[in-house]
Amino acid sequence: MSKKYSEIVIEGGFMLVKGFLLGFLASAKPGSRYFFHRKSGIRRETFRELLKEFFELDNHVHVCIDNDLVADFTEATSLYSETTGNKIKSTKTISAASFSFAYEFFKEDLARKAKEMIEHLPEGVKLTDYFPFEEKDKEGHGVEAYTPLHEFTSRAKGKLIGDFEGIMDIYLNVKKSDLSESIICSDVILEFE
Repeated sequence: MSKKYSEIVIEGGFMLVKGFLLGFLASAKPGSRYFFHRKSGIRRETFRELLKEFFELDNHVHVCIDNDLVADFTEATSLYSETTGNKIKSTKTISAASFSFAYEFFKEDLARKAKEMIEHLPEGVKLTDYFPFEEKDKEGHGVEAYTPLHEFTSRAKGKLIGDFEGIMDIYLNVKKSDLSESIICSDVILEFE
């Protein structure tokens, strides 16, 4: 069974919240994973929140942490609220996450690598609305690079949905890979209990 995560919205400056969280995790459970929305590609609930964060008009930081740490982190935040100015605004348990993707490659080795990343899924994650397409065209053989004909074409689009930690692993693997500019991914969308 995979870990459950919660989204916590904290009123405070990003660097102060991050420092406080890292200090808390270092003493409570070193090595714990955390995901800040703006750093991890997780969609904020509303476009208004995104604009506020972008223009730094509002100091609300969204972070996802392990459910086992939520009660202690909430307590520590309220204990030091007067000193730091940080306040917990909301806490929601995440039931699932998802993101959509699409790609197009003209080299078989790159297409194979992309398919491996997308099709080899961790437990609790499933691939839906998946439409792969591959074609080999003999007429494209030997033609120069800037023509409409290619010897090989691979396209796919689909959606990955399931366990939050599994979705984040796949999403971040794609974003950190050398194929990140060729695989288009939507933001990660959270579903709450």
